[in-house]
Amino acid sequence: MNKRWTTIASLALCAAAATGQIVEDFRNPGPEFRGKPFWSWNGELTQQELNRQMRVLKDMGMGGFFVHSRTGLKTEYLGEDWFRLIESSAGEAQRLGMEAWLYDEDRWPSGTAGGLVTQKPEYRQKFIGLHTFPAAAFEWPAVAVAVFACDLSGTSFTHCARLSEQTPPGPGSTVLVFSVEEMDKSPFYNGYTYADTLNREATDYFIKLTHEKYRKHLGAQLGTTVKGIFTDEPHRGAAFTGFGMSNPNRLRMTPWTEALPVRFRERFGYDLVERLPELFFYKNGEHVAPVKWHYMELLQSMFLENWARPIHEWCQANRMVMTGHVLHEDSLTAQAAMQGSLMRFYEHMDYPGVDVLAEGNRNYWIVKQVASVARQLGQPRILSELYGVTGWQFNFESHKYVGDWQALFGVNLRCHHLSWYTMGGEAKRDYPASISFQSAWWKDYKFVEDYYARLNLLLSQGEPLRDVLVLNPVESVWAQVGVGWAEGLDPSTKPLQELERSYQEMFSWLAGSHIDFDYGDEEMLGRLGKVERDADGHAMLRVGKALYRVAVVPRMTTIRGTSLSLLDEFRKAGGRVVFAGPPPAYVDAITSSLGAQLAAKSERAAWSREAVAAACKPAIAVPVEILDDAGRTLESVFCQLREGESGKTLVAMNMDREKWFKRARIRVRASGAISEWDCQHGERFSVATQSRDGWTEWAADFAPLGEHVFVLENRKETEVAPKPSYREVMRQTLAGPFEYQLSEPNVCVLDMARYRIKEGKWNPETEILKIDRAVRTAFDLPMRGGDMVQPWFSLKYEPKPLVKGRVTMAFDFAVEHLPEGAVTLAIEQPGNFLVRLNGREISVAPDGWWVDPAIKTVRLPMGLFIKGANQV
Repeated sequence: MNKRWTTIASLALCAAAATGQIVEDFRNPGPEFRGKPFWSWNGELTQQELNRQMRVLKDMGMGGFFVHSRTGLKTEYLGEDWFRLIESSAGEAQRLGMEAWLYDEDRWPSGTAGGLVTQKPEYRQKFIGLHTFPAAAFEWPAVAVAVFACDLSGTSFTHCARLSEQTPPGPGSTVLVFSVEEMDKSPFYNGYTYADTLNREATDYFIKLTHEKYRKHLGAQLGTTVKGIFTDEPHRGAAFTGFGMSNPNRLRMTPWTEALPVRFRERFGYDLVERLPELFFYKNGEHVAPVKWHYMELLQSMFLENWARPIHEWCQANRMVMTGHVLHEDSLTAQAAMQGSLMRFYEHMDYPGVDVLAEGNRNYWIVKQVASVARQLGQPRILSELYGVTGWQFNFESHKYVGDWQALFGVNLRCHHLSWYTMGGEAKRDYPASISFQSAWWKDYKFVEDYYARLNLLLSQGEPLRDVLVLNPVESVWAQVGVGWAEGLDPSTKPLQELERSYQEMFSWLAGSHIDFDYGDEEMLGRLGKVERDADGHAMLRVGKALYRVAVVPRMTTIRGTSLSLLDEFRKAGGRVVFAGPPPAYVDAITSSLGAQLAAKSERAAWSREAVAAACKPAIAVPVEILDDAGRTLESVFCQLREGESGKTLVAMNMDREKWFKRARIRVRASGAISEWDCQHGERFSVATQSRDGWTEWAADFAPLGEHVFVLENRKETEVAPKPSYREVMRQTLAGPFEYQLSEPNVCVLDMARYRIKEGKWNPETEILKIDRAVRTAFDLPMRGGDMVQPWFSLKYEPKPLVKGRVTMAFDFAVEHLPEGAVTLAIEQPGNFLVRLNGREISVAPDGWWVDPAIKTVRLPMGLFIKGANQV
């Protein structure tokens, strides 16, 4: 177990009373707030092994699981055995007190039913692509949506005119040929493509092949023993970035569907085809254009109408909770490239979610966005797919480093990536480590889940005290897309790079000043926003179910006219509107002074942490301050304050992985008795406080990654005793010496070998993965990497001979002392190998398994070992 985790002091400020059911739930939290990992069904499945693994997950402290088809699945996806195993496993989960959840795709992204949807050409993802030619070399194409000639310099153009076969291009001009292109096929989609998620018929067919089959086979289990369904990384296609595609022209392609031009004219009153050059390039070098904004808005609307809404409506009609996440979240650019506005997609989910990959991902704003929508719409749970793309070295400290800030900002449904059914074959390469029995620490993992279940319980009490609304400027990105606007998922132009930087700065300034806030999507503000007054007559800005005292306009290139009208109404009612930095110079992507005019009537703040914090704080009802011993704001500490019927909840976390902050001062403008709730051990303690001028103040140490969670109750005294001193806790925790023993035998890893293919020459010793590549090259097999056609698909639709030829590998190792006990060889599929130890053939009959049932153990004859050089 990781030492740093076990020695961090943990404090808690709860909204619930310090007696009754909340105390018992805190000591022994149930499955609701416990993790539900992706349970990777990635081999040939048996009910006996599935039942064993469910008991493992239960012992690890998990509250359930998402059944997730992954690379390596042999049991036919959506076949009769698949549904039988789902049904039985859901029943077993109920008996174990766990939640069973579905996943709506074979691998990801959702929408193809493992390639079955896109076997039909009309449902494959389409793009409008651009090819350019010098006028002198141009020949009229056989098929084209439109052809133009212009003066093109880089990505800027002038003097553009549409051509016909009767109007050739002028000399020296560049010819732009626009045509519809299908996404290239890929083995990742089992030989087909991703789906056209802008096409309602494609979505309906996906629902028919997937969701309706679950309804047919599971019936009354839907919404009872099977709680809901996870939709994973659906998207509407990459806008000018080529992400996830192999088309040679992918950087000059953007999403298209047959109905798009008609829908565009109906909505915006002009012909998109006539404006394609301005969509792809920058007219007269101007980066902001209404056609870009209109196009991105229409893509967003059609994606929601034709994909998100039908899936959500099916789930609602069948009592299923819809959760999951969409692709990609990490920045405004990434979101615009694949989705548009993630916040608008979350409106069509019951438990909206995000995906936080890798250990070093500190993109806090992605969780803030989803938490904002959840609060505005009253969605009770927020999911995060977390811990993916880490590795076997990922320890409990790292689990805390990744998990804590997400819990603080609202994640209370942890979906661990990934718990493997098997390590057999390609499956073992699938984003390790496996958060299951294959990891040596699995029996200790309940400590982690107990901690998060307690923390999530406390962070679900009452409502957040969050008075600040910040407009989300993603549409300022929309208005600037085009060829070359981004490289991968990162912005390429200086204006967009500056917009991303200021977006991150605004988050850090507010969070580091202990000012909690929500983001507001502009389209949602136009529908859900209105001005009200509270019981004391103060002007409040309502967005759905959430109320705000302050509205902040950050750095934005363009703002909606509807946003300006709402903000002006709020200002006139006495509400606080803050323009931070220069006001937007465009309204609805058209040059306008209206933003500057409203800014002149509103509160202005220079672009700095101090100025932004000072502009917001006067309107905050219950401010929080966390200061170091010199009275300076601790910017590395983020917090959340909540309020319920019996008191308030404050959770504060040190985001710094290295620094201690001793004797920090915590100040809340409120009164009451404070107790700390230790989420690691389920204990509670009283806290000594001082009160002055309406503020309650106390001291606390923040360890690196240390969380402080307290209860400020609506009474003068608490019934719990003080907490032991840190010195006493350390004395009890670290007093030694300690006895220990190995939990498994010593292991000699054989990962380097000499090899030969067929009867060819011997190759020098090298790593086993390099041998794998050499073998695949020799036998014309696809390389490993997770993109292979699924075994279940190959077995059903394209069975091929399995035997390609012989490969021989020689593993050399040295023995200094002859072993006294049993020695075993751990090997996958031993029946496929002829094995010799020091030249003598041995029996490969397995007598057990090591780490994973796919890795069999074979007993080695003791008399064959010799001192010195040995070989298998």
